[in-house]
Amino acid sequence: MPVSDSVHGLRAPAVDRMAGRRKVGPTMGSAPGFWSEVWYSLRMAWRLLRDPRVSPWIKVLIPAVAAGYLLLPVDVAPDFFPLLGQLDDLAVLALVARLLIELSPAAVVGEHERDLRRSAASAEAPPPSDVVDASYRVIDDD
Repeated sequence: MPVSDSVHGLRAPAVDRMAGRRKVGPTMGSAPGFWSEVWYSLRMAWRLLRDPRVSPWIKVLIPAVAAGYLLLPVDVAPDFFPLLGQLDDLAVLALVARLLIELSPAAVVGEHERDLRRSAASAEAPPPSDVVDASYRVIDDD
């Protein structure tokens, strides 16, 4: 499967240049923005960690380095600074998720991306209606 330029930093299947790029990533059914991109990356990374087609080296080494950084007492922004200390930890988690996505096989990432898009579309669609909306009246047998 050919791979085009990345959108939101993720690999996307090639699309006809005349039709333009399709939207992938966090804008697939959610409000675009930083937090939705982080949430999308974390969901994708979680799926890739559980996928047996992704190299065990990637699934072990990258999270181990991140865990080491998060557990070390030395941080870029120490945790005793309110909010700033926690934001650098969140940035490390987001970076690890993006790195995991970029180092995983493109076909696997594309498959999970389609699944995430499908689940986002089904979450937005109204549930199928098995209920008949009607009025009724009770007739007494007196």
